[in-house]
Amino acid sequence: MKIIFFNEIAIYLTHVKNSEVDININVSNKSDISKVVTKINNGEFNQDINLHGYNASVLFNDFCQFYKYIEAAGGVIKNNQLDYLLIKRFDIWDLPKGKIEKGETVLEAAKREVCEETGLHQVTIINTLPDTFHVYEHKGRWILKKTYWYSMETQEYSALIPQLSEAITEAVWMSKSDAYNALTKSYRSLFDTLGFIFT
Repeated sequence: MKIIFFNEIAIYLTHVKNSEVDININVSNKSDISKVVTKINNGEFNQDINLHGYNASVLFNDFCQFYKYIEAAGGVIKNNQLDYLLIKRFDIWDLPKGKIEKGETVLEAAKREVCEETGLHQVTIINTLPDTFHVYEHKGRWILKKTYWYSMETQEYSALIPQLSEAITEAVWMSKSDAYNALTKSYRSLFDTLGFIFT
């Protein structure tokens, strides 16, 4: 199963009907998917939907073909005071991440983006976290972004420097509970996928 987020709506891609989701749509080919994608992009759904009908991996690949697919990487960073690093972008609390550049590995991108967006100098990757997928519109084009997430640690506790050129206005260390509360007001894709870290 894959879960793709569109604003606050979750789109489940499975091979069977999901009784926990109100809207189940059976699809059997790309033409069926195209019709659903048009409705998604037009904002015609206001609750979670489940697309099913054939192999979930194949269904996901078919779904991706209707979007420009890009990959990014980021991290959940903890320091030796057991505080977590959050950024604020467009007045919404977020976690640092960014697009993987050509010739860069996913791990290199994750560490670079975290440091660029927060002013940190060095982070250590501890383990892999679940990926997120979300759809958004940028300059008239629909994008499906996959973000690889990693648990990271740093020994730094100095003043953070938000990357203003990326519309980041704050970079802040928060206690575990404060970080959890901040993420409840963040993007659903982040909270649903990574919120368990802060509980």
